[in-house]
Amino acid sequence: MKSKIRTLSASCLCNGVSMKITGEFRPVINCHCVQCTKTHGNFAAYTSVLEANIEYKSKKTLKWFKSSQKAKRGFCKTCGASIFFKRYGSKGVSISAGLFRNPSKLMTKSHIYVKNKRDYYEIKDDLPKFNKYK
Repeated sequence: MKSKIRTLSASCLCNGVSMKITGEFRPVINCHCVQCTKTHGNFAAYTSVLEANIEYKSKKTLKWFKSSQKAKRGFCKTCGASIFFKRYGSKGVSISAGLFRNPSKLMTKSHIYVKNKRDYYEIKDDLPKFNKYK
């Protein structure tokens, strides 16, 4: 389930990482895994694009952290914004949905890793919920 081709701009809080992306965007998935909640301070909302579709205006503050044997996470070393989640060997990259300027017209389609959800909030919407990535 992909959306139509569009161009969106995104940046971190300090604009040390800013980009323009043209292509198809996967609908947003809310991830409740332990890594995302620790990285974002809450569940994470990610879309995904082909990494080749990203045109950086600036990436001078982009740093990568090897978060597991399967993936790494990109963040801004100045403002601390969580920007990317990238599986090794993948042509795609997940991007934090909150980095995009409005209107993004991105839509949330599901929740994943709901068994790891923190106990201080409830998921009250009717979107599909999964214990793994679907």
